[in-house]
Amino acid sequence: MAKFALLIGVSEYSEGLRPISSAILDVEAMRRVLEHPDMGAFDQVTVLPNPDKGSMEKAVDDLFADRQKDDLVLLYFSGHGLKAQNARFFLSTRETGRDQNGDFRRATALAASKLQEYITDSRSQRQIIILDCCFSGALVQGMPIKGELNIQEELGGKGRAILTSSSPIEYSFESEDNDLSIYTKYLVEGIETGAADKDGDQLISVNELHEYASERVKEAAPAMTPKFYLSLEGEDTIYLAKSPLAATNPIFIYREKVREILDEWSKENICKENFNRVERNCLNELRNELDLSLQEADIIEQENLAPFRKRLQNLTEYKATFRELLADSISITEGNRRRLKELQSRYGLRDEDIQVIEEEVQNEVYPITPTIPPSTSPSAKIAQILHSIKTLKPKNFKLNLPVSIGIASIAFVSLFAIYRHNIIPPLVPSNCPKQTGDFISEGEEVLNYSQSFNKKKGAEYFAQCDYQKALLRFKDAWQQDRLDAETLIYLNNALLEATKKPYYTIAVAVSIPKNQNDFNDDDGDSRAKEMLRGVAQLQTKINLGLLNDNDPFLKYFPDQNFINKKAINGKGLKVVITNDENDELLAKKTASSLSQRPEILGVVGHYPSEMTVATVDIYNQNNLVLISPGSTTSELTKYPRKNFLRTVFSSEQQSPAIAKFLQEKSIKKVVGFYSEGSPFSESFFNSFKTIFTSPPFSGTVVKLDEFDLGNNFDEKEAIQELRRQKEGKITETIGLVLFPKAIGDAQGDAIRLIKLNNSQNWVIGSWGLRSSRTLEQIDNLQPFQKFVIAVPWDSLNSPNQDFLKDAKILWTTTSVNAITALSYDATLALTKALEKANTPTRINIHEQLKSLDFLVTKGATGTIQFDENGDRKKIDENGEPQNPSVEFVHIVECRTLSSDFAFVPIKYPTAKDAGLSCLNSPKKPSP
Repeated sequence: MAKFALLIGVSEYSEGLRPISSAILDVEAMRRVLEHPDMGAFDQVTVLPNPDKGSMEKAVDDLFADRQKDDLVLLYFSGHGLKAQNARFFLSTRETGRDQNGDFRRATALAASKLQEYITDSRSQRQIIILDCCFSGALVQGMPIKGELNIQEELGGKGRAILTSSSPIEYSFESEDNDLSIYTKYLVEGIETGAADKDGDQLISVNELHEYASERVKEAAPAMTPKFYLSLEGEDTIYLAKSPLAATNPIFIYREKVREILDEWSKENICKENFNRVERNCLNELRNELDLSLQEADIIEQENLAPFRKRLQNLTEYKATFRELLADSISITEGNRRRLKELQSRYGLRDEDIQVIEEEVQNEVYPITPTIPPSTSPSAKIAQILHSIKTLKPKNFKLNLPVSIGIASIAFVSLFAIYRHNIIPPLVPSNCPKQTGDFISEGEEVLNYSQSFNKKKGAEYFAQCDYQKALLRFKDAWQQDRLDAETLIYLNNALLEATKKPYYTIAVAVSIPKNQNDFNDDDGDSRAKEMLRGVAQLQTKINLGLLNDNDPFLKYFPDQNFINKKAINGKGLKVVITNDENDELLAKKTASSLSQRPEILGVVGHYPSEMTVATVDIYNQNNLVLISPGSTTSELTKYPRKNFLRTVFSSEQQSPAIAKFLQEKSIKKVVGFYSEGSPFSESFFNSFKTIFTSPPFSGTVVKLDEFDLGNNFDEKEAIQELRRQKEGKITETIGLVLFPKAIGDAQGDAIRLIKLNNSQNWVIGSWGLRSSRTLEQIDNLQPFQKFVIAVPWDSLNSPNQDFLKDAKILWTTTSVNAITALSYDATLALTKALEKANTPTRINIHEQLKSLDFLVTKGATGTIQFDENGDRKKIDENGEPQNPSVEFVHIVECRTLSSDFAFVPIKYPTAKDAGLSCLNSPKKPSP
């Protein structure tokens, strides 16, 4: 008898199917326990990561061929399981994708019917099939399915056990922390710890393993129901692995007691983080009897409590999300209800869980109002107290003298307390330790990926309000990484607290991608850092103005030679950072939290128009000014919000310059590509189309409807369609305009399209394409010869050289992005309003910014003034038209340590003409 296993993990797919990061980790974990001589003891384990269909089918054939009757054969698959319209089941491969209609090419996936042939033809009578995949993963909502998927019918057979992570209509859940998928996690745990050995016979049967994993999965996600199909004769079973623990082993006995308690929790639908006093005392007594160490017992308890804690976390997150939606509106929109249903599925919550949560939140948000209208006057409050006493007395109750005196005393004491509260403010309780985990930080938590030791220790000290120690740690972290603006902001905040200097508080809202390794979001992290640099530069300049030349705290800043250091009316500036992770729900949640903090007088952000549109009304309802350095969508001024302003020029303001550029190239027809549904992208395209098709340009704009940047975009078909637009019109010159959204891979689609165009047509891209990611994807400059990017500002043409000199001091470089400059200007406008207001409040700050005489003349990008809609005016310090709305840059060769290319204004033909310092070394080889 021999034991053979094939472990297939598919994490990468063609367009239309999302990657599954856990799949490769899953197969490696399964390999570890199956190969281990004291666990699975398999003779041969083959791992197949990200195969194409041919490789997968051959590996499956090899697994089941030439086996003996007593051989144990195991096939494990982690990846997307797909359902065809006829309800037939397929295993995906790396070649499998999904088109715009939600369908997939059958030729790229392995059909269950084909898999069944290989399994049935095998002589082995002991076969295990484990499918950790979502059978509805490729099913588009509304697609008709003829019949239900039946896994047992498709793959079942004599001598065969089939284990699936979910039923044919459920999600199969991945971990949120780049760990194993939830089902595989507990399969591995059951074998590795021996916990799946239910009867203590030191053998783990396939039945026991599935039962263990299934129970644990349902504890974490009750709506997920793993399935098990077994077809064996009599009482036979298949033993998969050995267990190191016999039934008499103390660890086995203690684990069984823990499981007994938790099984009761499951039956009674209890979800909590830890054992109650009775349960704890019982476990402590058993631990002492068994002579187990505290560490041994704790390991067992933590392993078994983990799924309950995960479920509690999911319940809490759903509740917070629903409360936020209900607080915004008394009714839930159809779109939000659909997204809540998706969230429920992903969290594995049952309908009954949701019903309890939503009823509870509705009662909290919209409680039954008292019969007496509330009043803020002391006399009215006393009346309410007396009314309460009167209405609570029993029937036939009579007031005697002592009772009357008692009631009068209550009323007097209450009245005194109320008047005292109005005259003497109550003591403010300590806010230490500070809250963490809410995506908001003034120093108590690190939000970006820079997690140096000193920075993390500084955050720990800051959270405990030990500002002096936090200051020392943040100083060391800042000296180690002079480009980390988050550290510099926290250093400033710690300085203000340690020195007890007076200060104003503002917030900056950035979008740091959730996953550092997500290629589609690598620009998001860069944009967040650039925004923070602009804010941190001005904050440092202001706070240095609080310190005299002999101040001992100056030593915490490596360089203090800023130009025109100046505090705000003798006060410093504290900056609170919030991260929305490019997630609209999270953005709304953090916006609501910021709005409830009265010390915050204004917000700089957001950069993506999507996040700004999602949050602007929340800030508006709380009179909190929002100044965006990056949101160009006309939606924000077409339907003006009184609290919204921006330092970047809107899409309507930038479009004439783009139209003029095309006119100068004798281009009368333009094909446009954008990201449908994106406030930024659609707005920019529509604004440009309106301008370009009207006098004096009177051009034509064509939108190819089937091509959507960031959504199953096919650049090859797009180029073919573009060439068809020119057929029969040899003399016609066609231009391309690209407005990809800032989220996801829309910008990657745009770059691939530019490459295929190969400089046959002039291409103009929007600001987001001016990024390091664009440069990283260039290996040959030829396709980019006719490509320019419309940017709002470029450091090589900056009107404010003092800003660049300060940047050189602070960041040790003058290579400053427009996001940094515009964020600096947004912060500058906000601080100027603070300065002009005698006693700054949210309302008078807004009034200052919108007043006709508000003017900032020393902005990084020029003069700053806003019109009645919050758009930036194009004037100089004398009120004359001055600021250009667009600067055009192109790509030139310039080899540096990080890239072979650079962006410069189009007036500079080469890097040398632009004054850039480039290396003379040969071009780096392509990877």
